[in-house]
Amino acid sequence: MAVAGSCALALGIAAAPATAAASVQLTQGQKIITSDGAECTVGYVESSRAWTSAHCALDGGQVYTDSGQHVGTLRWFKPSGAASHDLAYIQFAGGTYSGGNPLTGDGIAPPPGEGATVCMDGRYAGRQCGTTVRGPGVFPGMHYASGVALSPGDSGGPVSLQGRPGVVGIYQGVTEADRNGRTVTFSNYARMPYTDELARLPHQGFVPRRPNREPANLVRVVQERGEAFSSTSSRGPEGLRAVSYTHLTLPTKA
Repeated sequence: MAVAGSCALALGIAAAPATAAASVQLTQGQKIITSDGAECTVGYVESSRAWTSAHCALDGGQVYTDSGQHVGTLRWFKPSGAASHDLAYIQFAGGTYSGGNPLTGDGIAPPPGEGATVCMDGRYAGRQCGTTVRGPGVFPGMHYASGVALSPGDSGGPVSLQGRPGVVGIYQGVTEADRNGRTVTFSNYARMPYTDELARLPHQGFVPRRPNREPANLVRVVQERGEAFSSTSSRGPEGLRAVSYTHLTLPTKA
């Protein structure tokens, strides 16, 4: 699933990179910014890593808090990245620690079958609940729900089964499909890893902490909240069109 976007430059006061903090807390639902300027949401937090969407950054990209503190390195769950199972984890840097999962509670469960009610939490749109449906079925690891409309920057947010603690997936974006001449829209989410897959993750433990990031261009962030900023893939079976909800934020420059 290719990611494309547009960005605009804005003038600002030059700011030197901040000094890396001794410790940084990362909490479910928190906004994160990657080294290439994409803005996403934290979906689930464990003791040494956190989960979000693969399309938020390239494999090996660095991840920061909204204030520019370095938190760790993004790792794609699958080598294909966002092209199939759109899931990634942030391998914590030394000193990064879990702030917990206040939106869903702790726990990982498999996605439910059709007709269940799932709730998706976005950094901007808040919580919205919808019904699980049969999706296109062409992206392994992806699941779908109707009746949910999150916002740019909400990619990576948690998906939970209504009334039960824990997460069943990570929010990815929207898919449009042509069925019998009618366009239908789904909200997509990637299933969480199974226990054996977690044990086989190639990157365990902590990575070295890096220098902090320059402050984001807040003017651009505000502009993008009002835009239908999205990324799209090529069309596939059923006239498939995918939209991934990310932002781009830029560091201020002189």
